[in-house]
Amino acid sequence: MSTNVDERQTAASDELPSGIQGRDAPRVVWLARIGVLFVLLQAYIYGRWIFSDQFTPAPTGSDPLSASQEFWIRCWDIVSIAACVGFLIWIVWKTVRDRAIPTLGIVTIAWMLTAWQDPGVNYIRPVFSYNDHFFNRGTWAQFIPGWVNHAGANPQPIFFWVATYSGLMVVGILGICQLLDRVRKAFPRINKAGLLALLFLFSVISDAVAESIWMHQGLWAYPRVNGTWSLFTGGITQLPLFEPLVFGGFVGTAATAIYYFRDSNGHMITDTGLRKLTIKRGRTPVRVLALCTVLNVLMLVFNMGWNMVNQHADTTPTHVPSYFSSELCGLGASSACPPPK
Repeated sequence: MSTNVDERQTAASDELPSGIQGRDAPRVVWLARIGVLFVLLQAYIYGRWIFSDQFTPAPTGSDPLSASQEFWIRCWDIVSIAACVGFLIWIVWKTVRDRAIPTLGIVTIAWMLTAWQDPGVNYIRPVFSYNDHFFNRGTWAQFIPGWVNHAGANPQPIFFWVATYSGLMVVGILGICQLLDRVRKAFPRINKAGLLALLFLFSVISDAVAESIWMHQGLWAYPRVNGTWSLFTGGITQLPLFEPLVFGGFVGTAATAIYYFRDSNGHMITDTGLRKLTIKRGRTPVRVLALCTVLNVLMLVFNMGWNMVNQHADTTPTHVPSYFSSELCGLGASSACPPPK
């Protein structure tokens, strides 16, 4: 009897996916399991948005758009489409040539599985707004569980949004990695702590510069900030320091470090335990889901921190154009924001 039980247990154990038995599942598998939950959550959110009556362009209001703003918005829409198509072709070509998706492709897909959190800074109180003249179909923000619906939500620029997470994030990572390589070549004795410090500095500066350029182009604005901890306060290009310090310094630094400090096989820290898997073809989805989990957690921490800081946002420009204040509470003709709870 005992022998038969042991045989049945062994047989059942052999049937477990990925060749990992029970508690022996490595970190990459556990992260991937959590990643499945994140994927299901965003599928639910996107699905409700797409099949709702709110899947329509947002009103732009009565304020006219300047010629330069019109140029940059159309330019970025076109560039976004071209860049995404080009990058997708490169990934497919690289995958076919090497018979394996490149690590950069893993990073790209994982970032796109994090993009559903983009409206998260406005979760409790709206402080950020894209320009409504971007090609858009409203936003899925109000379908995120717990969203404060009557606080308002700005539309998502679909083409630019996709390009941001599938291209610009990755380009930023590659650019900073190139800088770090040059530093290591110039200073071969620099240690990992020194590289991380430089990585933080590069990430903060690049985020602040990029944000400022795009705001001056009229792509988006922060209509409500904490006047004490912001740059260019009082104007439509005001920039809260929380953005470059925490998104650039925390999210950007962590994401870039994960990619930069790969092992000799090109594996990231989120791939820990990958070699224990007996499957070959199923490794790519596992890697994607594992990294997806880590990036989603980073974004959740960032958004939670910003929503707490948002409660102290006290400075608004004298005039916020209608294409930046679309149905956002406390701006323009919209009703006052609900009091913090």
